[in-house]
Amino acid sequence: MDRRKYHTKGRALILGFLEQSQSVTVTAKDIWAFLQDHDVTVNRSTIYRYLNQLCDDGAIMKYTDNDIGKTVYEYVKDKHDCQGHIHLKCVRCNGIIHLECGFMEEIREHLEESHHFSLQCEGSVLYGLCDHCRKIEEQAAKMPNEERHSV
Repeated sequence: MDRRKYHTKGRALILGFLEQSQSVTVTAKDIWAFLQDHDVTVNRSTIYRYLNQLCDDGAIMKYTDNDIGKTVYEYVKDKHDCQGHIHLKCVRCNGIIHLECGFMEEIREHLEESHHFSLQCEGSVLYGLCDHCRKIEEQAAKMPNEERHSV
């Protein structure tokens, strides 16, 4: 039997959870907790094996989150060519933005011409604040100090 095509309730729930979590990253621990909430018992190594299979199939991207020191995953199937662009990750909401614009070609050309460096974007992540979270932080900075601590 081809194990890569083996379908179980656990695998279906994992894939569903990843699809619902599009544009944010999740950890294997998040997935395990989700399965526990749905009364599905799955060995953690099974979760990792399935996540590796989904990475190999191009359905999810795997990143190292330097803030938490763990590997995180994002569902990307049929959405993006993640090998052709850099990713922007919000450190507050964990949202991922795929930098798919003409500026990427400018960066690639500059690196090749000026630095003799060939950029490989898969897994490349720049960290910062998305527009929504940046606005929240700006509003919080405008509040008196006492109010900031109660938010």
